[in-house]
Amino acid sequence: MKNILLSGAVLLGLTGISSCTKFLKETPKSAQPIDAYFQTAAQAQSAVNYLYTKDNGPGAFFLAQGYYDGTHAFTFDNMAGMANNTVSQDPGIRYFSSLTQSSDADGNYVGNIWTQFYASIANANTIISKVSASPTIDTVSKAPILATARYFRALDYYFLVRLFGAIPLILEPYESASDNLYAPRTSVDSIYAAIEADLVWALNNGTLVDKPMGSNANQISKGSVAAVLSEVYLTMAGYPLQKGADYYTKALSTANSVISSGGGYSLFDNSGGTTPFDKLRLTSFDKGSEYLYFIEYDPSIQSNAYPLWAFPNSFPVPIPLSNLKVQYATTMADWVPSPTLLNLYDSANDIRRHNRQFFHNSWSYQNTNGGISTINYATNAFRWFDSVAIFSTGSSGKYTNVYRLADVYLIAAEAANELSQDPTPYITPIINRAYVTPPAVPAGQSDRRNFILAERYRELAMENHYWFDMLRTQLYPDADASHHVTFSALIGHSNGRGQTYSTKDLLMPLPPTEIQRNPSLRPQNPGYN
Repeated sequence: MKNILLSGAVLLGLTGISSCTKFLKETPKSAQPIDAYFQTAAQAQSAVNYLYTKDNGPGAFFLAQGYYDGTHAFTFDNMAGMANNTVSQDPGIRYFSSLTQSSDADGNYVGNIWTQFYASIANANTIISKVSASPTIDTVSKAPILATARYFRALDYYFLVRLFGAIPLILEPYESASDNLYAPRTSVDSIYAAIEADLVWALNNGTLVDKPMGSNANQISKGSVAAVLSEVYLTMAGYPLQKGADYYTKALSTANSVISSGGGYSLFDNSGGTTPFDKLRLTSFDKGSEYLYFIEYDPSIQSNAYPLWAFPNSFPVPIPLSNLKVQYATTMADWVPSPTLLNLYDSANDIRRHNRQFFHNSWSYQNTNGGISTINYATNAFRWFDSVAIFSTGSSGKYTNVYRLADVYLIAAEAANELSQDPTPYITPIINRAYVTPPAVPAGQSDRRNFILAERYRELAMENHYWFDMLRTQLYPDADASHHVTFSALIGHSNGRGQTYSTKDLLMPLPPTEIQRNPSLRPQNPGYN
């Protein structure tokens, strides 16, 4: 833990520690003591803005980790058997995809994830501590700053606890090298209690505005917090805590607070000659009413690499008989929908499965002879297609969505059904826009559960939900020839590549280097040495 939080990009912590030295009489011009930095609301806001960056936390998790490897998020879609990475160079990704991961082989890979989230937690802890204690920042200014820091701390722990299980719960800043040096693992229940406490505080005491993130200068809002909190409650109702009805009730109530808020949140529709699923792809809608939390990109500062994964490796560069030129050196098939995933969709009735909506298998263009040429390829992801980046600039400003309103509707539908309430008001807006002829919602609770969970898989494709949904439900989807989906036990189920899931696969191994530094982290997660 010492190494993570002192050398793992802890910007604020490093500043404070380096300035404690008495060697110089004056404060170094390259750094300010932490207490001196948190004198004004503007200084505190500058610090909290760092939590939005792609250096650590959620931003780093969704950032391109390598040209041939995609993002950490892709690894878990691979592990779920819903996607394939056919060109991954990092062996850690291949091990997780084949369920052959081990603490030795994947130590560096999981260590990177661990470090990125704990670095973000350390910065959030410093902000929360210093802003709370600051006598010079007024109470009104403190509230949204603290709410943002608590939101990111909760989100960081939410990822970590689902991936690693019991982990150290550190809620105070590191102000000396010995702080929490041998912090023990904290129970999963206690981690979730801390996550809930942070999000509830942010929602109720943070004076956050109630509008979509894009309408709030790309800052989080009440909708951002409520979206995560409703999913946290849904997760707590399921595995591993199995808190049941009380938490389904909380999930439904919190999701409803967004759906019925009147704050301007709304699902994308078929207006303007584009489908709702076109709007999810187009950069012109990045600030749209459906988005609750996204990771911002600006191509003049840092571009989004996702468009280079919109075409498979076989896509010809240069393009025959065309003046168009792909601006990337090559295109990559780092996220390819698996046959299991594609079989969940009715390719005729489900608009999301139509060509050039969520997926595509051909690209047509006017050739230099005046005719139309078509390039065919295996079905690939179309959500990341950015024509300007691919054919003009080689640099995309497309935002990466993490939570959107469709997820909140699906959370409400699932929670309502588990409480034996009618989920129709929540699932109907999702299926009405997704199908040529919307299917009927089943009458029985069990059939409705399958129906709603299947819609989560279809609707939230490429949004990093598959593996986490499998963990909290311990269920795996199976589709018949008519694309009717049922669910069976995850443990013992095939991943579509010839391996079967075991209890070991429910958690990642703790990074071996962290166990070496901190023996209090033992024992290692089950199934790993």
